[in-house]
Amino acid sequence: MGNVAKLKNLNELKDGIQKQWIWGSKDKFSLSCDYLQKVNYSIQDLNAEIHNLQEPTRKEIIYVIVLVGWICEAVDSIYKILRKEIIDYLDMKDDEKLRQAKKYFKAIRSFVVAHPLSTSRHEAYGMDGDLICVDVRNRTTKLTEMFEDPSSWLFLTLDGLHENAKDVTSDFILYVYSEKLDQMKYFKYIRVNFSDLYYVAQLQIDRIYALDLKLRKLTKKKVGIQ
Repeated sequence: MGNVAKLKNLNELKDGIQKQWIWGSKDKFSLSCDYLQKVNYSIQDLNAEIHNLQEPTRKEIIYVIVLVGWICEAVDSIYKILRKEIIDYLDMKDDEKLRQAKKYFKAIRSFVVAHPLSTSRHEAYGMDGDLICVDVRNRTTKLTEMFEDPSSWLFLTLDGLHENAKDVTSDFILYVYSEKLDQMKYFKYIRVNFSDLYYVAQLQIDRIYALDLKLRKLTKKKVGIQ
């Protein structure tokens, strides 16, 4: 298994994100607390899974993807329910690193969990509707590795889908078919690392801490709220 670092929990958040007035209503403040709790529970579960990732089962691979997805969705939701005045004042935009991580994660979640037979909206990651995912395994057989053509091996990373990855180290493998390449006669193998998935989660956690820091310094007067 690659180097998977434990995720930082939310216990060090200060009093920025906990200001009630930034949400506009008690209901939205309560909802923000629910989202933060969802993130923290998912962090705990992901950290608890690390020791199982040396020999992951299909269930554990999918579980990790689902947990990272919950973190992504909860953090996006936190940003969306802030008062409009605060969103406008802070002018919060994703940087290139976060945008790329989001695209990568949406591609792999769609391909493995949501739409394994019809993922077609992630061309930058080789998923334009041609590839279909039929299995997820932690390894292939020795016989497969010995005799499969190097062109059958691909490597999915944050910056795209790479070819000739037969000798690349990975944590799990997606078994896929391609209509264009060989009319779905033979498997293609896509290597993936857990460290990339955990990195996506950590970027989302960093977003919460960055927001908390900005909100600590914010006052109603600065935003123009009476």
